[in-house]
Amino acid sequence: MPLPTLATMILTVTIMTTNEGKAAPLDQFLWKSRVLVVVAPVGDPAAEEQRRIYNAAAKGMSERAIVLSEALDGSERSRQIRSRLDADGRRFQVFLVGKDGNTAISSDKPVSADYLFGKVDAMPMRRDEMRRAR
Repeated sequence: MPLPTLATMILTVTIMTTNEGKAAPLDQFLWKSRVLVVVAPVGDPAAEEQRRIYNAAAKGMSERAIVLSEALDGSERSRQIRSRLDADGRRFQVFLVGKDGNTAISSDKPVSADYLFGKVDAMPMRRDEMRRAR
């Protein structure tokens, strides 16, 4: 019986390590920031538009602890982010990953700051943040 238990433990650690590796680039934001993740091919016009929207609303993004992360190239970091979000990178996609690590928004078109702020401000964690800030 000890052998199957040891094998089970090794398998569990291996799976946990593999899953952690996939999520690693986004893990740094857990419980600290919401992440607006743009996945697209390099030079994609929709990705550039999403970046413009983010930059134009920088104050509101900062107030809501929203950071921008892009997975646009063939780097290992981009590959890990695409894998974590189940995105292929061949077309534009944008995701909002909450502080808890769950995907709150997924779209194949750029999202406006107003839409993003409305979704974030309706989240229970954000409502708590706003109450504490008063």
